[in-house]
Amino acid sequence: MVLGLFSKQSHTPYLALQAPAQKMIRKKRLPPVDKLQSEISIAAARVLSWSVATNKRKGTPAYLPPKPDMASLLAELNHEIAKVQPIKKGQKLSLDQLAERATIYRLVETPAAEAEAVIALFKDTAAARVLWQRGEDFRHRIADYGENLKAFREATQLWEMQGDIPRYHEDEDLIGFLRDMRPHDPDLWHTIACQNDPGLKVDQDALFWIFDQPSCDRATVAAFIQQHASLGYLSALVKSDHKREHTAFADRIAVIITRWNDGFYTASDLELSEPSPDAIKDSFMEQRDKVHALLGKPVWDVPHDLFTSFSGRPARPTFHFRHGDGLMTLPPDPKDYFS
Repeated sequence: MVLGLFSKQSHTPYLALQAPAQKMIRKKRLPPVDKLQSEISIAAARVLSWSVATNKRKGTPAYLPPKPDMASLLAELNHEIAKVQPIKKGQKLSLDQLAERATIYRLVETPAAEAEAVIALFKDTAAARVLWQRGEDFRHRIADYGENLKAFREATQLWEMQGDIPRYHEDEDLIGFLRDMRPHDPDLWHTIACQNDPGLKVDQDALFWIFDQPSCDRATVAAFIQQHASLGYLSALVKSDHKREHTAFADRIAVIITRWNDGFYTASDLELSEPSPDAIKDSFMEQRDKVHALLGKPVWDVPHDLFTSFSGRPARPTFHFRHGDGLMTLPPDPKDYFS
């Protein structure tokens, strides 16, 4: 009864089976109708899931290219088949269409060891073999992606653990490296200001060189002052200098604040988020009073509009920076691993 209803519809084949589906099912060369319907339903669900995942990626910069998925090949085939045998709205697949499409899905996903048995179900075995090869090529792409992803992750891990030169050390300090860079990289300067170690002299020396540059971003200066104020380092470092009977740190801070208030720093491209600027300003004022009392004279002005957040873009430095490890080469580029 069911088979009779299916067979009433005419069928324009995309890739013709050896015989009408009803005959091939009866001879058990094809699985029963419910099994064919199940295979198509499963494939359709995979295509839908893949389509939803793909749409979510649109408009979002992806760190890695999307992983190849056999569902995308099934979607391509659906599009091609629909051109050959369009189905009117509300109309179901005929038995021949159902059998052919389910067998095509099986064909493109069949491994090489079993391919000939499925290819033999079609009249034109050469055309069937070409279609199977499309699936085989896709499987190779999926396998290659897995290998490339593994290599990329291993390279990234290696980079994170032991980043290669250039990095500063005893005979090539950070200032020298920054000075020799062409062009200069204010984004790297900003990263150094945000990640510096206040107790590490090489970081401090580099930052004071950075603050001598007119192209230094306002957010970079603010990051340095805000960090040192919030951690209590401003007065602590002045006190440390005072014990050695000099005022180098206090004098450098004074120059930076004067330049800030005089409009020396005009670049304002970078962002800096600060959730509690009022508390940091209070800490700065308290340390400022301590410094003035310690040195016996006022040395620092109050920087105008510095204790706030700055809108802009995130820093994108040319080199990776960690104050404990120095400058490191750029991380592995996905383009070198995924074509």
